[in-house]
Amino acid sequence: MNIPISVIFMVCLCLFLILEMNRRKNVASMKRISLLENKLKTLTKELNDLGKLKSDMLSRIGISLRKPLESVRETAIELSRPPDRSNGVKEHLARLTNEITEIENFLDVMKELAFLEKMGLSDSSQFLDETESTSVALDDLLFDTLKEWNDEFSSKGVSLAMSIDENVMVTGSRHYLKHALENILSEISRIMVSGSLVHIVLFNDEESVRMKIAYKGEPAKTVKQSAFGVELARQIISIHGGWLTGDLKTGQYVMELPSLNQKMESQTE
Repeated sequence: MNIPISVIFMVCLCLFLILEMNRRKNVASMKRISLLENKLKTLTKELNDLGKLKSDMLSRIGISLRKPLESVRETAIELSRPPDRSNGVKEHLARLTNEITEIENFLDVMKELAFLEKMGLSDSSQFLDETESTSVALDDLLFDTLKEWNDEFSSKGVSLAMSIDENVMVTGSRHYLKHALENILSEISRIMVSGSLVHIVLFNDEESVRMKIAYKGEPAKTVKQSAFGVELARQIISIHGGWLTGDLKTGQYVMELPSLNQKMESQTE
C-alpha cells in the first residue's frame, strides 16, 4: 500500500511542530529555573548577611551593657553596706543585684547563640558536617559532668540516683552537649533542698537516645526561675537534631538525641 507523499509530509510536519513546541517549553522552563536559582542565591546571600549582622549586634549588645551593669551592681552592694541602712532598703538593693545577675545570664545566652550562628550551626545537617563534630559517649560525658556537680549536691544534702546504659553514642560537639547538661542541672539546683533526690536515667530507645533528669522532693520555698539557661540548652539540643522538654515547675526534663549506635548497626548490616 503506497502512502501519498503529502500524508507523509503532514505527519513529519506535525512531529516537527510538536518537537519544536516541546523544545520551546523546555527552553522557557530552563530560563525560569535559572531565574529562580539566581533569585534564591541572592536571597540566601541577603539572609546570610542579615544573620551576620544579627550575630554582631547580639555580641555588641552584650559588650556594651556588661560594664554599666557591673557598675550598677557595685553601687548597689556599696549602698547596702552601712550598718544603719534599713532592712527595706537592703532588701531592695539585694533584689536589684539579683536582677542584674539575671540580665548578665541573659547576655551570656545571647553571646552563646551569636557564637553558634557565626559558626553556621543553626542548621543541624550543616553542624553535623563540621570538623569539630565527633562521636560523643553520652554516658561518659554525663559521669564527667556529675563529678563536677558532686560538691553542689553534697553541700545541699541532695541524693543522686542513676540508671545509665553504657556506650551511649551520639554525634555532635562534646563541648556544647556538656554545656546544655550543665545548664539543666543549674536550673534544677535552684529548687534543691536537703533530703531531696535527683534521678537521672539514660538509655537507648530504638533509633534515639533519651535522658531524663527528674527532681524528686519539695522545692525550695523561694525559687527565682530563669529560663535563660534552659532555652540555650534547648537550642543546643535542637542543633544536634534532638529536642528538650520540661520546666522548673515540674522539676523534670527530658532530652532526646539521634543514636549513633543505631546508625553504626544499620551500616554494618
